[in-house]
Amino acid sequence: MILSKIILLLLITTITFKSQEKFIRYDESYLKGLGYDNDITENVEEKVFKDRFEYLNLNTPLSIEYNTITYTYVKKYLSYKWTGKIIGLSAYYFPLFEKKLAQYGMPLELKYLAVVESALNPRAESWAGAKGLWQFMTSTGSQYGIKQNQYINIFYDPVGNTDSAVRYLKDLYLQFGDWNLAISAYNCGLGNVRKAVKKAGSKNYWKVRPFLPKETQAYVPSFIAVNYLFNFYKYHNIKPSYFRYSFEDMQIIKVNETTTLEALGKNFNYDLLKFANPQFTTSLVPKGSIVYVINK
Repeated sequence: MILSKIILLLLITTITFKSQEKFIRYDESYLKGLGYDNDITENVEEKVFKDRFEYLNLNTPLSIEYNTITYTYVKKYLSYKWTGKIIGLSAYYFPLFEKKLAQYGMPLELKYLAVVESALNPRAESWAGAKGLWQFMTSTGSQYGIKQNQYINIFYDPVGNTDSAVRYLKDLYLQFGDWNLAISAYNCGLGNVRKAVKKAGSKNYWKVRPFLPKETQAYVPSFIAVNYLFNFYKYHNIKPSYFRYSFEDMQIIKVNETTTLEALGKNFNYDLLKFANPQFTTSLVPKGSIVYVINK
């Protein structure tokens, strides 16, 4: 009888714990436009998960810890039917991310944070006003040189947004000396993480996590889950449809006279021109603009 009560209590505790977890909300209309994969294998023995987490942890400078929380988030991301499309789209963006991370001496695995932030939607906007692939707030963006006007919004520029995000992450890491805390501060701000560290009396992320804002508590576990998916997607029957081009295939040109995307499309692949240059908020391309193009 006592044993039955204990088991019931543990079950209730587990269910309550899981229901309290907050997951990141993504733009459903954007994801529907990508299409879904309905054949994902979600169920794997717990020991297999643990072994895979151990492999990741041994092969990255980041802390990839297996626990009840990270397991819950991996299962959540496996339930999303759009992950294969995002993995395919990463073939375009990841070379740019890796180049910038290497430039500033950062772990290349941080590229997965952009998946958490925007699902690789360059025009993503959060309810709080964060924008772009790396979801920069206006105030933070201005500190790192991101500007906008009625024709150009550098928050949507893949290069400008990425360069600023990487520099910001590096500055946050220098403050905390811990990537999980830096990722948390990237979401909720330096001050909030400092307060959480003080309350926890520790710089151990898992001890600090309960004192972070609820939304921020989702970021590191989501980041770890995305790390897992990108490394082991084949074992879950995820079949990415890879993007034909990489950002490294693009040429960078500077226009000498004000023009339009339609006019540039006469000399370059127009569909790819539109896709590669989300920073232009109208069809007008002002004189002196940087444009990413590829020949027809």
